[in-house]
Amino acid sequence: MKTRITELLGIEYPIIQSPMAWVATPPLVCATSNAGGLGLLATPGLTPEELHQQIREIKRLTGGKVFGVNIVPFRPGVRHHFKVILEEEIRVWSSGVRDPFAFGNMKKPENIIYIPTVGSVGQAVRAERAGADAVIVQSWEGGGHSSLIASTVLIPEVAEAVKIPVIAAGGFCDGKGLAAALALGAEGIAMGTRFAITQESPLPSQLKSKYLEARDMSTDVSTIWDGMPMRVIRGEKKKRYHGWWTHPWDLLPYVLSLKKGYKVSWKDMMETADIVRQMRASRLQFMVGIEMLRRTAVTGNIERAYFPAGQVVGRIEDLPTCREVIERTVAEAEQVIRNLYGWNLR
Repeated sequence: MKTRITELLGIEYPIIQSPMAWVATPPLVCATSNAGGLGLLATPGLTPEELHQQIREIKRLTGGKVFGVNIVPFRPGVRHHFKVILEEEIRVWSSGVRDPFAFGNMKKPENIIYIPTVGSVGQAVRAERAGADAVIVQSWEGGGHSSLIASTVLIPEVAEAVKIPVIAAGGFCDGKGLAAALALGAEGIAMGTRFAITQESPLPSQLKSKYLEARDMSTDVSTIWDGMPMRVIRGEKKKRYHGWWTHPWDLLPYVLSLKKGYKVSWKDMMETADIVRQMRASRLQFMVGIEMLRRTAVTGNIERAYFPAGQVVGRIEDLPTCREVIERTVAEAEQVIRNLYGWNLR
């Protein structure tokens, strides 16, 4: 299956593993890239030395296959990662929420393939003007920070508005979704929740089990978690949670734990707080929210916390390898397309 995305990236299949914080670690990235897709490494919580080590580990285990690194400017300590990624000559950069090159006061290097995530037509057009080589279009159905527009509306709108390739994200977990995305004008799909529930995913087994038990109504979108719209599964003891001010005694312990977990300085924390303020989100809620997420990823205990998940979680019922996910997604998409060609439309 060849599209402009496979040609741009030099991969076998137009399938991208979303760069989920605390989930997109080297084992998941390697498994995805080695299976013919594009693995994207998430960087939260990594020191520059650890990022060097993880990138070199992926290079060794993928044997020259393409992978990328994700940069999210509002994550604590992200400024220290720019130098590492440039030194390691990473060819594919992805980003979310803000332009990492503008944040780093630098121009996009000519040899970099830049793929930002967008949630509206306006964001996609601005990304193209800023030099993006493709865009991941995150729709309403997606887990984590999501758009407010459904995929069946947003994907064709963006595909018509830009000339660069479009990658559909939000609501995709199989070949039916890939075929639908291609029909809507996309040239590939990015999957987060589906890759989070694989054998190579680092999520604790109890959290994976929680995902497998979930149904299509198990997720909801709210700004109460980190101050920005985010689709999640919430724990049973967080059903009535309305923000940090309902649990003010958690604030100081969470902020201290966040600093330790992300291995950053107070200066890094203040810089992140200022960026969040510029985004018109609650700085205190952001600090509490991302620490709650980190703890859930590490411990697997979601009862008093939350974790990002797309609506598609209700359709996922097994725990395959990344290779199985990719191969059966492509096979099913090709079969769906063949069946459509065989329809008698008279």
